Amino acid sequence: AAHCSSPTKLRGFDQPAEPLILRNHSESAIGVSPQVLWPADAEVTVAAFHGPEALWLGRGKLVANIDTPPSGGCRTSVEIAMDDCRDPRDVKGFHQAIILGDVTRQFQAYGELAGIKVEPMA
Repeated sequence: AAHCSSPTKLRGFDQPAEPLILRNHSESAIGVSPQVLWPADAEVTVAAFHGPEALWLGRGKLVANIDTPPSGGCRTSVEIAMDDCRDPRDVKGFHQAIILGDVTRQFQAYGELAGIKVEPMA
């Protein structure tokens, strides 16, 4: 998963910021974009809307922060080992929301209240 912007206070507004490296924007090579270094071995929730009334939701563990270059893509890039991954080639598009910690239950409850179908990402 990757983004050219990322919050630094991944654990909450009242917690310390994660370290970051100021880089240029990956695709344009201009401006400034933070490469936020996410904590290794952290549990994460991954979510992505697909259509106005459906949400893919998954959980996994952060394996590594990925430098760009040598890999392509956005500055804050992380490798995630997804739980219950049936097909690693099925990446569900780009720019998923990544949240530190397991908040799948909260997303499922929100989906039920808002009439949004929550489907497994894997």
